[in-house]
Amino acid sequence: MEFAEYDNVAEPFLASVRADPAACAMVYEGKRITYGQMNERVNRFAHLLADEAGVRAGDRVAYLLPNCPELMEVYYAAQKIGAVTVPLNFKLIAREVGFLVNASGADTLVFAVQFADLVAEAARDFERPVRQYCVGGEAAGAVEVEAVLARSASDEPPLFHDAAALTRIQYTGGSTGLPKGAARTHRADLVELASVTASNGMAQQPGCIALVQCPLEHHGGHSWFTSIFATRGTLVICSAFNAERILHDIAAYRATHMILLPPTTYERLTRCPVIDQYDLSSVRLVQSAAGATTRAMIEGVFACFPNADLNYGWGQSESGTGTSLRLTRAMLASDSPLLGSIGRPMPYAQLKVVDDEGREVPVGQVGEALIKAEAVMAGYYGQPELTAEVFTEDGWLRTGDMMAQDEEGYFFMRSRKKDMVKSGGENVFVAEVEGVLREHPAIDDCLVFGTSDPVMGEAVAAVVQPVPGAVLTAAEV
Repeated sequence: MEFAEYDNVAEPFLASVRADPAACAMVYEGKRITYGQMNERVNRFAHLLADEAGVRAGDRVAYLLPNCPELMEVYYAAQKIGAVTVPLNFKLIAREVGFLVNASGADTLVFAVQFADLVAEAARDFERPVRQYCVGGEAAGAVEVEAVLARSASDEPPLFHDAAALTRIQYTGGSTGLPKGAARTHRADLVELASVTASNGMAQQPGCIALVQCPLEHHGGHSWFTSIFATRGTLVICSAFNAERILHDIAAYRATHMILLPPTTYERLTRCPVIDQYDLSSVRLVQSAAGATTRAMIEGVFACFPNADLNYGWGQSESGTGTSLRLTRAMLASDSPLLGSIGRPMPYAQLKVVDDEGREVPVGQVGEALIKAEAVMAGYYGQPELTAEVFTEDGWLRTGDMMAQDEEGYFFMRSRKKDMVKSGGENVFVAEVEGVLREHPAIDDCLVFGTSDPVMGEAVAAVVQPVPGAVLTAAEV
């Protein structure tokens, strides 16, 4: 297995640094940053954390940052010294930030200056003293990062070594209310890295140029930036969705890979009225995940990216790895049933479908998907009861996703287990209904859920967003 000799997730990045320090690691707002320059910043951040903030191995370091170079710099700095990162979603409200800082036990918080008011409000609920560092400017109660980095050492700190130690606590909302922190280890993240780079082709063709729009603090964004740096690629950072800016960057930097989330974002991109003005022929792989694809979305991607395949996959913060499927033009032309599949298990993972008693169900029947892999989380941080519930006695992770499997080993998502609507004694899978609705040319997006019904017990309800300018009636829906 690639990366099997490592026991720290920073090591694949360091191997790329040593191999070619002059190679371009990142492009941000038109500025190119080499691997050597990036690693120098990572080292300065590592000394800031260890020497200025007093962070030690096992301490938690939270960050609240948009898509920007500092996010990766803080992440790798923490890994080098053995700290545990806590990525925070920058769309959280103050109460949620306070809750996650407390739940994770973080005593260091790095945040962007645009979130200064949010952090100040959240800090009122902190249960312990939290050292605050502000990126991009000054904020009350925080140390300005650049001032400290300027005087920090840039030499390589002693590298932490323990594959079983935690790398990060990835919080996920899921469908059960309070956020759950997937506690991930160096070993789990290294296996995930090997799995992802094999499935998206980065391992076979190193040196990709990948444009990433999805949040880099999200599990999917994290998976991609670590994959890019592990294979000596270039990350083109997209800080927000802007169709013309994305198209410009693809053409200007000759991007070979790209990931936009959720899948409906591709429809927004391909509907851009000036898309024909850009040369998108360099793109070989378009990645989609975190939501269902539609035929219209697949057709749009193939029409606008003439040399690209569409890679679709399923995965979770808890599972690390998941499934993958390479969709081709031939599959679209033949109307292959695999257009509705989430693919087969990625390398180093096993997946099976079981009933409520844990017995594997026959091919074609729906049940809960269970996954087993070294890439799976160690458990939910600080939640032993929840951890016990989600793992079987023989070590399989209960995903909470309802799937079916065909004769060739391809898996098909049906619904979240908690999103299944029981209507008149029949199981109605939310994802199936949403998939049908999204096929309507006037429907841009939709959300399906169960609502109480005096006759059927539960009825199926839907909130529908029409395509801009379309006329849509309830009867059509």
